[in-house]
Amino acid sequence: MHSAIDISGMPAGDAVDFVILAPTGARSAAALREVEAFLKGLFPEFDFMANGEAMPFDGNYEVLPICGVSGAAGEPNTLPYPDQSVMMGISAALKGFAPGSRRR
Repeated sequence: MHSAIDISGMPAGDAVDFVILAPTGARSAAALREVEAFLKGLFPEFDFMANGEAMPFDGNYEVLPICGVSGAAGEPNTLPYPDQSVMMGISAALKGFAPGSRRR
């Protein structure tokens, strides 16, 4: 469904481990920052960027690991795919998340 995610809007020097695609009803700037903070609280060893600019979709948040970054010469550096248990944990946490809720 999604072929490319632009993370160039991240401040210089910030690393992103996962991009979180927000469903149609959760795309306000405040909701995107809230999901980032929620996940950072649960998984402090990772950095997240919530994105609401992808094609609209209904349902749950989608988790995309960042497995490649541009190298010095513009060549991609392949990063290892995250452990399946990490992906499942993030996905499970997001299923119970609703922007504006007090569940933390």
